[in-house]
Amino acid sequence: MRTLRSIRHRLALLLALPTGALVVLAALGTAGQAARYTEAGRTSDRVALVATTEELVHQLQRERGLTAGLLGGDESFRHQLGGQRSAADQARQALDRQLATDPPGAASVRSALSGLSTLAALRGRADTGTAGRAEALTFFTDAITGLTSAAFADQGSSGDDRLQASLTTLRALCDATEAAALERGTLNGVLAAGSFRGADYPSFVRITAVKNAALAQVPRTASSARITSLDAALRTPAAVTVAGMEQQALAGFAAEHLPVKPSDWWRAASGLVDDLHKVQEEAAQESRARADELRSAALWSLGRDVALALVAVAGAAGLGVAATRSITRPMAALVAEAGGLADRVLPAAVARIRDAGPDQDLAELGTLPASTRSGRADELAEVAAALDRVAATALRLAVEQSVLQRNSTESLASLGRRNQALITRQLGFLSALERGEHDPGVLANLFELDHLATRMRRNAESVLVLAGERSPRRWAQPVGMGDVVRAALGEVEDYRRVVLRQVDEALLDGGAVAEVAHLLAELIDNALAASAPDTDVEIFARVTGAGYLVAVLDHGVGMTEPELERANARLAGHESFLVGRTKLLGHYVVGRLAARLGARVRLAPSPVHGVTATVLLPGTLLTSHQQLLQSEVV
Repeated sequence: MRTLRSIRHRLALLLALPTGALVVLAALGTAGQAARYTEAGRTSDRVALVATTEELVHQLQRERGLTAGLLGGDESFRHQLGGQRSAADQARQALDRQLATDPPGAASVRSALSGLSTLAALRGRADTGTAGRAEALTFFTDAITGLTSAAFADQGSSGDDRLQASLTTLRALCDATEAAALERGTLNGVLAAGSFRGADYPSFVRITAVKNAALAQVPRTASSARITSLDAALRTPAAVTVAGMEQQALAGFAAEHLPVKPSDWWRAASGLVDDLHKVQEEAAQESRARADELRSAALWSLGRDVALALVAVAGAAGLGVAATRSITRPMAALVAEAGGLADRVLPAAVARIRDAGPDQDLAELGTLPASTRSGRADELAEVAAALDRVAATALRLAVEQSVLQRNSTESLASLGRRNQALITRQLGFLSALERGEHDPGVLANLFELDHLATRMRRNAESVLVLAGERSPRRWAQPVGMGDVVRAALGEVEDYRRVVLRQVDEALLDGGAVAEVAHLLAELIDNALAASAPDTDVEIFARVTGAGYLVAVLDHGVGMTEPELERANARLAGHESFLVGRTKLLGHYVVGRLAARLGARVRLAPSPVHGVTATVLLPGTLLTSHQQLLQSEVV
């Protein structure tokens, strides 16, 4: 869970749940609209398939009536059959083309078309008169019923009351048209034969009842426009004529010859069937228009829901980004301010306090610029105020530490000056005693006391160096480097173990003699302390192009790489003696003296074992013999 540590990720996690829920709800709504859009499209395609199928049914209905009339014995229908069969075949081809696009319900219609597989054979037998009229009526009726049932087979609930009523009306009109067409064909055959024979009359009565029942069913679900169209179709002269001929046929069921001409019946009944078919087509167009209207509405709703979902998600993302930025930007500014406070402001203030003169007021230097909190939240302003208090506390501690350091330094300087004055008087007294003493034993003891006092004077001067004071000892004339090195040996205890391997002659400026000797004495003392009692410390001193190089080699156990780095940092003056170890004060003294002289001091591993301390004195501290002679002449 490391990725949840940042505020940005935590806010994203907080917004993820409501945003995810919103996306899920939007997805569900969008899926519902998409389902409604798809279903409306499928319904529109099914209605289109019904219309094409019913067009084939209409042509087959006409062919059925003409075939029944021909087989009833009226040869006047033969010349109409050829054109009608061509119209039926063209309607079949149109249906096949639509089925090739595989619309909804195509499988059922393809299966129903198998009922027309023997249509060609029936047509041939009808032309030769070998087919029976009842057989032809049954064949066409079965095929037509199968096609109509297949076309409406997949018409489930549409989910819309108007569309469902329109589809129900369409089915009722199809049934009514089929009943009227079947009545036309049945009675056309009967009239061609002259009278009812066998089961013709019961069939005609049953068909008439089915037609009337289907026509009575239509107004229950039809729209007012379709009811008006149906009423108009049932009031035409053809419809009135059909009704009268029906009554004549029903009344003359036992007559040997019906008083209705087949051609008159065919013409009037075909007019009625055609009018009913037109009403049926109008109902199909109405159903398809309603499906298209629902499809458009679903598409609009789908686009609206998708747009709203996108806007909601974008808004949630925008709010999340804005909320995140409203927190992270002030936090980043606060972090930058805290970084500047820690990296620049506080160090600069501490440096001002540390470098302040003895007459400067440290409290006045310990001030910080106020934090800018404009535009921040209350919580962030409180954090900034807390940082200000931390910085103020740190600066106050720096002031207190600087005051303490100043007081400690002044105390050390005062103590060092007192000790140095006393030791100087002691050395002068010892020198007077040495000059007046002739006993070798007493004189040796006085020399030993003189050596101890010299070492004590170096310690007192070390205190003055750490306190920032300069050595009061000055030489007016340059001093040879050999004498300087020997003076350094005189300030260490075990000087007998120090071997001078090489010392090039050079003259050192008199003002730097005491400090150079002090520096070398500290390094030699450290080398002696690090070496075994039975080993020597070697000194090499020679003139180089960059100045005068002094190397102090010990043969002790040596130092590790981290220890050398820490020691060189002390020798370079990068660490305060107040935070270091007291046993390493000599390093801090060397660092102070080296910085004052402009010398470079460094520790490095010796070639065999131990440590080599090198001191490179700058050429500005050296004086040539010619310069010395010129100064003496002057």
